[in-house]
Amino acid sequence: MLGGLRVLDLTFYLPGPYATLFLADLGAEVIKVENPAGGDPLRGLGPEGGSPAGSVFFQAINRNKKSVTLDLKDPQGRDLLLRLARTADAVLEQYRPGVAKRLGIDYEALRQVNPKLAYVSLSGYGQTGPRRHEAGHDINYMARSGLLSLFGDEEETGGRGCPRLPLPPIQIADLNGGNLAALALLAGMLSARVTGQGSYVDVSMTDGLLALMSMTAANYLAAGGQPPERSNLFLAGGEPFYNVYLTADGRFLSVGALEPKFWANLCEILAEHDPEEKGAGAIGASREEAARVFATKESDEWLRLLDGRDVCVAPVLTVAEALASDLVAERGMVVETEPPGDGTVGRGGEGKGYRQIGSPLAVKRAGEPDGRERKVAEPGGAARHSTPRPAPGLGEHNREVLLSLGLSEDNLKVLVARGVIV
Repeated sequence: MLGGLRVLDLTFYLPGPYATLFLADLGAEVIKVENPAGGDPLRGLGPEGGSPAGSVFFQAINRNKKSVTLDLKDPQGRDLLLRLARTADAVLEQYRPGVAKRLGIDYEALRQVNPKLAYVSLSGYGQTGPRRHEAGHDINYMARSGLLSLFGDEEETGGRGCPRLPLPPIQIADLNGGNLAALALLAGMLSARVTGQGSYVDVSMTDGLLALMSMTAANYLAAGGQPPERSNLFLAGGEPFYNVYLTADGRFLSVGALEPKFWANLCEILAEHDPEEKGAGAIGASREEAARVFATKESDEWLRLLDGRDVCVAPVLTVAEALASDLVAERGMVVETEPPGDGTVGRGGEGKGYRQIGSPLAVKRAGEPDGRERKVAEPGGAARHSTPRPAPGLGEHNREVLLSLGLSEDNLKVLVARGVIV
C-alpha cells in the first residue's frame, strides 16, 4: 500500500519504532538512522540483548526496516542525513525538544532541502510548555495526564502505610504515542501529495493520553460534574452488566453487556441455572447476585451454555492462552520472520526466524481472496505472501543506501575510518 514512500526514522526504544513499524509493514521503505556507537539502545535491552541481530524486543518492532548508521554530531554525518532527506517523504524524530535544532536536522533545516517533507517530532510533553525539557518515561506521562489515578483503588501494602496504584503491564503512553505519530506521518505525506507542501506535527505522548480520556472527562469538562475517579466510572466495575466474574474453577469471565438486550439475554440464562431460583430481574439488578450465580459453575461450562447466545461474554485468557487461541491463529497475528541474514540463529533455532506479533492491519485488495497472508505488505508495494524480514543489523544497509546517494566505495571507507558510519 505504501510502496514507493521513504521514511527516515531517527527514533529509538519503543514509541517511534512502533510508529514506523506500521509503515514498514504496509510497504514503506523505512530507513532507521542509528548512532554508529551501538545504535538503538533497545538492541541491547532484554532477551538476547547485545547479539548481532539485536534483542527480542528490538526484533519485535523493527522488522521490515533498513538500518543506516550516521554520527549526526559530525558535519559529514549531518550532510549525509540532509542528502537522505532530499530523497525522503517523511522524517520522524524522538529527541528531547531542541536537540534536533542543535544538530542542524530540525524541520526548518530539512525543509530547506525538501519543501515537501512531512516532519513529525515525538516527545513526552511536547515541543512547547513548561515540561518540554523534562525527562520522563511511560509511568510519568500516565501520572501527569491523570490516567494513572484511574487504574485502581488505593490499598495498603507491606505494612508501611504506602498507598499503591496498580500499574498497567504495557507502555500505554509509548504505544499510543506511536499510533499518533504513525497517523501524523501518513497525514503529512498525504497532505504533501495534495498540496505540494510539507508539514510539521508536534506529537506529545501526554497529550495523547489526555485524548484517550475524551469520554471519561467529558461530563466534568462540559458541565462541571464530578471529577472522574475510579469509584464513579461504570466501566471500572461499578455496574453489573460491565464487569468480571469469578467462576467455580477460579477462572474469570468478562461481561460487556452494555446494551440492555445483551444483559437481558444473559440474565435469563443465569436465572435458568440459579440454584436459588431468584429470577432474571433480581440477578440483573445486583452485581453480587450475578457473581453468586457465576460462581456455581466452571468457566468452560458457562462458555458452553452461553455459546451463540448473543450475551457479550468472553473468557479472561492468559497471554499464553490468547497466543495459542484459534482466533489468533485464524487472524494470522503470530508471524515468523525470515531467518536473520547475518548468520545468527533466530529463537526458533537454526534456519528459523523470530516468532512475534504480526501486523493488526489486514489489507484487502480488489479481486483478492480472503487470507491471512495479506496481513503484511511487501516493501515496494506488492502484497506480501511470504514472511516479513527480520530487524536489520546495525548499519546493515549503509552500503546500499549511501551508494544510492552517489557516494563511492572509497567515500565509504573514509566515513568508516572517521567513525561516521560502521
